[in-house]
Amino acid sequence: MAIGDLYFWIFAGLALLAGIRVITSKEAIYSALWLLTVFISLSALYIHLRAPMIAIFQVTIYAGAILVLIIFVLTLLTRPDDKMGEFQHNVSFRGFGALTGILSTGLMLVMITGITEIVKKAPVPADLGSTGSFAKYLLNNYLIHFEIASVLLLAALICAIYIAKKDKKAVTQ
Repeated sequence: MAIGDLYFWIFAGLALLAGIRVITSKEAIYSALWLLTVFISLSALYIHLRAPMIAIFQVTIYAGAILVLIIFVLTLLTRPDDKMGEFQHNVSFRGFGALTGILSTGLMLVMITGITEIVKKAPVPADLGSTGSFAKYLLNNYLIHFEIASVLLLAALICAIYIAKKDKKAVTQ
């Protein structure tokens, strides 16, 4: 086994175990911290794939912004006496979780088979994951998608400002 394979299996196993802990933790804050471990493990896997720019995106966007937002919402919405155990005892939640897990496992098996076929057919470019190649690929092939996403984000920002000002007026009156 090569050192690169060992690196992959260590971080893939860590991501898998941390993902299991995300859904089995009884406290929501612990689940969020295990999710941080998943994000960092995935970032290490992106580095292994020679995609440092995507690894940086993984850490800054998901671990930096999304996870901070999740923890912020958890601290604002949960009282000290609230427990996640009430949801975990619900049979319908467990059944839906089991069904989702089985379907996700099947999807991953199909994806692994498809990925091995793709890897056999197409060589990986040398500059995969670099900033220049990512920008060139994004702006050459997906320019309209990029612009639509930016317009939607601008609309969401304007709506958020409008709702915040509307709520502020209601509080002051």
